[in-house]
Amino acid sequence: MKYFLFVAFITIIFSLRRYIILHIFTPKMKECKKYPNSTYENIEIELGIGTVRGWLIKSEQARGCFLLIHGWSSNKSDMLRYVDPLLANGYDVIIVDVIGHGESESKQKQVSIASFVQSITSTIDYVWTRPDINSNAIYVLGHSMGGIAASIVNSTDFRLQALITDSMPTSLKSISKSMAEKVKIPYIPFGWLFVSWFLLRGGVFLKARREWCLENILKTQQSPALAIHSIKDKKVPISNVDVLIKDSNFKQVIKVVTKGHHNCVKDEFFWDNVFHFITSNEGEIIDEVY
Repeated sequence: MKYFLFVAFITIIFSLRRYIILHIFTPKMKECKKYPNSTYENIEIELGIGTVRGWLIKSEQARGCFLLIHGWSSNKSDMLRYVDPLLANGYDVIIVDVIGHGESESKQKQVSIASFVQSITSTIDYVWTRPDINSNAIYVLGHSMGGIAASIVNSTDFRLQALITDSMPTSLKSISKSMAEKVKIPYIPFGWLFVSWFLLRGGVFLKARREWCLENILKTQQSPALAIHSIKDKKVPISNVDVLIKDSNFKQVIKVVTKGHHNCVKDEFFWDNVFHFITSNEGEIIDEVY
């Protein structure tokens, strides 16, 4: 009887393991359902871990270039909601599918924060190879996981002019809890244990502890950083911005009252805040705006 129970327990564990790998740690390669309204160029960036694919949308003024980085299990089509105001204000826009997402294939079995970081860094490298893009004014706007990965890049890469994060998680616990929502088991204790184990297996925890200590990264942003977060975000709760206000060198934290995890851009002052931050990104005190 004990042997039977042990075998049953192991079977359940491996079934959950397979489910988590297939449905959480392996984002679906979603086809693009929406395309830019303006003329665009398809771009490809070859990396050792895969191929980054994206769109380059040129503006008339080319006063700078915005890189738009989506979140976990999303793709470049989801970032089109940011494009038109940026083009209207004279910024070129590059939107990419992070490695292992959308149309960007991955040679690795498991996608992790490292995939996001490498995708962003390689896109910045690409901008520097294009003489028709203003590489002296590169901005990154990252949503959710794309925001934390962009913060990791901004902690060491001096090529960014500014960073804007939208609905960004600020801890590994918050990241894993968000992922665990797709597992139909209680987060405490089962969800946390399983998700933590897979983050460990993918090198995420070890890498974060050794090199990507988020607590330090949020304090060492090289270029001015602005965080925008909704007080009604249930996927990544507003409590995530507490550390940005109290213990980071983010220049500004703005709280908005839009619903959901993807709707900060619908706030009527979203773009006023972004462009004001870009044109006046000085000052050492973190502001909290409602």
